[in-house]
Amino acid sequence: MSNEFPVVVYGASGYTGRLVAEHLRDLGVPFIAAGRSRARIEEAMKLVPGIESARYEIVEVEHTVESLTRLLKGRKVVCNTVGPFMRYSPQVLQACLETSVHYIDTTGEQHVVTMMRDEYGAAFARAGLALIPSMSCMYGVSEIGARFCLETPGIDSLDMTEVAQAVPTVGSANTILDAVRHASYYLKDNELVRYPGIETSDIATPSGRVLKASNWGGTSNPIWFAADGRVRNCKMSVAMWNQELYKKELELERAYKVQFQWIPEDDLPGILDAMARGITPAMPPREARQVHRAIDVCFATGNRVAVKSTLISTGGYFTTGLLQAYAARRLSVETPRVVGFRSPSEVFGHRELMGALESYGYAAIKVEQVA
Repeated sequence: MSNEFPVVVYGASGYTGRLVAEHLRDLGVPFIAAGRSRARIEEAMKLVPGIESARYEIVEVEHTVESLTRLLKGRKVVCNTVGPFMRYSPQVLQACLETSVHYIDTTGEQHVVTMMRDEYGAAFARAGLALIPSMSCMYGVSEIGARFCLETPGIDSLDMTEVAQAVPTVGSANTILDAVRHASYYLKDNELVRYPGIETSDIATPSGRVLKASNWGGTSNPIWFAADGRVRNCKMSVAMWNQELYKKELELERAYKVQFQWIPEDDLPGILDAMARGITPAMPPREARQVHRAIDVCFATGNRVAVKSTLISTGGYFTTGLLQAYAARRLSVETPRVVGFRSPSEVFGHRELMGALESYGYAAIKVEQVA
């Protein structure tokens, strides 16, 4: 295995891993495509557009700290796409510390994000390494819109919504179920306040259509902005154009509270994974950009000021693949501006991330001064 490959895509045989590989190829970044099955990775790479011109190697690796440490030695950054992240990220994080490798993943579930902050953030900071979860469509993109609003002095409250058209991947379905059994929070008057459960609300799309939304595990935004002295309140709700998904989420929460919360922890993963297959039994087909679109709105207020950002994006998993590849490219050649547990925009800049999305035609943003 050559040291000429600075980036590792871990979980390269999965839906998101393939898209990260596709965008690394497009950006001209050599990479290691890694995972637990060489045969599955080989099949997945055959489906990546333009892969014949990419510089990459395939590596089969066991999911242990020891094996991952050997994999990461001499690398610069790992893009981890293997979820549920509460179950599988600690081994990767520890291997990063052992090898001085920056870490990026796609998760925005609060229980995972806060675990990373509390258990690994200080160690990554001491090592001069960046630990960046939420480099993905729902979480990294919504943060960009909020930070555009925060450019206006006096803003202290962020009311965030997203409407998306998406079919969860197998890993995403597993992660959604994993989040159902953990507490989530929103930021109110400088305090993180716990949701009593899955909270549903009605939100209006820009066209005026009213959809049911949920708190979707709280999202990572209240965690980021609780550490920002400018922000007093932050809450985010997510609606799917396919309204059956929020109903499924509520059904899963009820099933957990009634049937599964009494089951021993070691027995739960198999049960939850079987339930997840009821949401997404197999890898979904490649996204269609004319179909899979999202609208992120942040209505930001202060005492005498109000700003609204509207960010339109297309192909959520395409967007995730680009964000991961862009971040990996920069970390492979740069010293990050900040280290430790940090948000995507803190490390790379919200305007720079937006520029990357715009350059691929994946997103556009409008920021309006309301008052």
